[in-house]
Amino acid sequence: MHVDLAAALARLEADLAAGAADRATLFWLKVYVEQALAGGDALRSDRWVEAGLAAGKEIPGLSAARLEPRQQLVAGYGLFRFVRLKDDAQFSGAELASLDWQRKYRVSLAPAFAASLAELAAWVEARWSRLGGVDPRYASLEAVLARYGGAGPHPRSHLLEILHDTQEIFGGWLPRPAVERIALALNTPQAEIYGVTEFYDLFHTEPVGRKVIRVCQDAPCAVAGADALLAGLCRHLDVQPGESTSDGRYTVEPVRCLGLCDRAPAALVNKTRYAPARPDAAGALLMGPPPAPPLRIGGLVKVALANVGVVDPTSLADYRAQGGLAALRKALHEMTPAQVLQAVQESGLVGRGGAAYPTGLKWQHALDNPAPRYVICNADESEPGAFKDRVLMDGDPFRVVEGLMLACYAVGAEHGFIYVRGEHRLGYERFSHALRQLEQAGWLGEDIQGRGWNLRLEVRRGAGAYVCGEETALMESIEGKRGFPRLRPPFPTTAGLWGRPTVINNVETLAKVPSIVMHGPRWYGDLGTSQSAGTKLFSVSGSVLRPGVYEVPFGVPLRHLIEDMAGGLPPDRRVQAILTGGAAGTFLAAEQLDTPLTFEDFKRVGGTIGAGTVMVFDDSADLRDVLARIAAFFAHESCGKCYPCQMGTVRQAEILARIAAGDPRPGDTETLVELGQVMTDTSICGLGQSASWAIVDAYRRWPGLLSGPRQEPKSM
Repeated sequence: MHVDLAAALARLEADLAAGAADRATLFWLKVYVEQALAGGDALRSDRWVEAGLAAGKEIPGLSAARLEPRQQLVAGYGLFRFVRLKDDAQFSGAELASLDWQRKYRVSLAPAFAASLAELAAWVEARWSRLGGVDPRYASLEAVLARYGGAGPHPRSHLLEILHDTQEIFGGWLPRPAVERIALALNTPQAEIYGVTEFYDLFHTEPVGRKVIRVCQDAPCAVAGADALLAGLCRHLDVQPGESTSDGRYTVEPVRCLGLCDRAPAALVNKTRYAPARPDAAGALLMGPPPAPPLRIGGLVKVALANVGVVDPTSLADYRAQGGLAALRKALHEMTPAQVLQAVQESGLVGRGGAAYPTGLKWQHALDNPAPRYVICNADESEPGAFKDRVLMDGDPFRVVEGLMLACYAVGAEHGFIYVRGEHRLGYERFSHALRQLEQAGWLGEDIQGRGWNLRLEVRRGAGAYVCGEETALMESIEGKRGFPRLRPPFPTTAGLWGRPTVINNVETLAKVPSIVMHGPRWYGDLGTSQSAGTKLFSVSGSVLRPGVYEVPFGVPLRHLIEDMAGGLPPDRRVQAILTGGAAGTFLAAEQLDTPLTFEDFKRVGGTIGAGTVMVFDDSADLRDVLARIAAFFAHESCGKCYPCQMGTVRQAEILARIAAGDPRPGDTETLVELGQVMTDTSICGLGQSASWAIVDAYRRWPGLLSGPRQEPKSM
């Protein structure tokens, strides 16, 4: 081989080995050699490029359409000469790098290399086989695309699933060639794919550590020592928050709520939960997960929780042995869809996700619109302090699925979805396993139990976006888009998923339906009060001795929930404040502990039940810090679609961060109240509308809290 050619190829080989050139660079040399051998040494540049683009489509992960590898080849190694067809002007490869590639050129080997085409071809083929062959990861990606890419009338709806699986293949991030291949398979512009990856926190487009450690920073975990856990972990690994270790083993990410508030402080290492993660044992966190603490549940009457801790959540046979599927069997063999709907309506069941909208009325609205219809189980539980749905997903997925199937039966839906929060990997796996078992047993699919009813259910994962708990944003996510809320009306029951009537119910809501169908609406309604029917799950966290999920009939005093069921506070501590309804909730003081847990009684004292979160803060907690973390949560989670929320949450967070740091300024409280009013009145969705509620409520109850030196709040 000619010595100059050998030197040029040695440089290319070294760059390939070092990662300074990717296999697309070698590919373009391969294409040139093949075309030159077939049609003569000199090739038109446009024909060479067209041949490469066509061939590149058949090679997974190649990125042949990128200009950079082609420019690198022609400019970096001195292999070619170029003649512009218009005026026969000659250019070197290095000169060509700055020229207009839209013009036509004739490309050939440099004169010194022209006699070495056969040697060059042998060299290229050997290196292509060794360095540039099919990466097994891209073969795995092709398997993912084959599984999802062409499925159903809406293939893009599988985008988040494809991205999750692809990220696992590539060690926690999404390389550009992989994104390009996904875009091609789904016939979707790359810009839209990247728009999705940038929207969701759990997707990475840059390399991360082989283990990504996410440490929760929200209020319940902060009270339990999350700041110390994060600081200790960073010291142990010699990194700053948000950085990766030099060996590429670990990335440390401070994050918002992980839904593990009952096990605070919490961390998530890839898919594995570390909760509680001792603040003084950051090094041990890296060695392996601690034994899972016992599931803490309780209740005066168990409806949704009846099987949690009793059945094997992975066994359909065990679920059926405890009476599972009896309600569905009763509905299919003894009741019409209209009778199931009537039972839910008469029970007084309202949504348990926070809005408390009558469930039966929502079903009726969907039924009033023409088929096809969809039903979605909203399992995107992302509210700080909320974890009841996680307990149901982990502990009794079959009950939730049975409730979903009954909802589909009542509204005439043949296709339903379960949308699971991305951080709840166990819940996703439990639901997926449950659906497979039900299909194998003939309870899902075609002609279910010989009754002529067809039903297909799918599980979909979110990817770290609180706003996707809002029902219209959730539908956008299922459709493979960024989770931007939609303007309403129209409402989902009229124009929802893909413009069709859609019912969206919370996990707890659906978990109540089998008992209502089995025992009757009167039985369920009599469990609560005349205005608040049935039972409610409450997620109790914070300063209590026994944080957990407790199911009680409406009407039980708040004091009983906190002191008797959740164990109360340590002996040397007293209640300072109770945040109910989540980060978008309201505060109660110790004097209001005897308030009955009903919608009507909480409204009377200016409180909200919401999704049933109860965060208890004792007199050692800094409420200004709590409010600052709530504000930071909403600023981070705002989708940015509407300016009142986008800008308002940021300004709110900035002011409260200063106040928490001991730097209040004149007019801060007035500004916070004004911001809150603007966001409530003008934001598109519930995130922006409620982002200030807890802050404004705290100011209303304790006017001195947000100004002057830190002081203990005084009850009204």
